[in-house]
Amino acid sequence: MLAKTKEALEVLGFKSPVGVVESLPLWQLEIAELAGHSLEAKGREEVNRMQHAGWRLLHIYTLKFEEDGTWRERPMAILGQLRTGGE
Repeated sequence: MLAKTKEALEVLGFKSPVGVVESLPLWQLEIAELAGHSLEAKGREEVNRMQHAGWRLLHIYTLKFEEDGTWRERPMAILGQLRTGGE
């Protein structure tokens, strides 16, 4: 999770304890854009590409849905793009 890494705290300029940072709303974390992606096959490749481009992994969860009468589960990720100085 973004708020738990020392690097993330330094990038965001926070010197507060992790618990305080975790409770802040996204606008105070300087998150400008959110994206959700599946973590299966091509989705995982896209998530890796986005992380290399500067997106931060904010949350991983399991999406549960019914398809053709069968319950399925899909691992999902939510990523956030940090606001840059030019925006």
